[in-house]
Amino acid sequence: MADQKVLKKRLKALMQQPSNQVCSDCPEKRPTWASLIVPPSDSPPGTEKIGSFCCLECSGSHRRLGVHISFVRSVNLDSWKEWEVRAMENGGNAKVNAIFEARLAQSGRKKPTNLADGPTRERYVRDKYERRKFYDPAGFSIDARSTASHDGQG
Repeated sequence: MADQKVLKKRLKALMQQPSNQVCSDCPEKRPTWASLIVPPSDSPPGTEKIGSFCCLECSGSHRRLGVHISFVRSVNLDSWKEWEVRAMENGGNAKVNAIFEARLAQSGRKKPTNLADGPTRERYVRDKYERRKFYDPAGFSIDARSTASHDGQG
């Protein structure tokens, strides 16, 4: 089993990337929750789970999606496994948003504000990850390391 200190150190390093310093689903700063996203069935073959960082409020909406779509972890409170940290390294907010918000601008929708109520966040998260209204699987080909400096604001 991987040492928790080592895994947490890798997570903390990921959290320092500019795009990961803001929730993947709203403008809340310094998110401390993570969503491990199961690739949709029409993803390219061999696609692995990817992760994004989200705030406490948005993480609740992710949790309600169900584990067949998203598996939620606390960066600080939960124990992590190697494959979960690898999913975060494979993803990150810039890559996740390049995939799941690729068509957000042309849809006319906007991300909820960090003051949005629960139902507003829930609708947005469901539209983004479950209904895939802004989705483009081409984003799975993006190398997470090349998006580390992206602002992630999709």
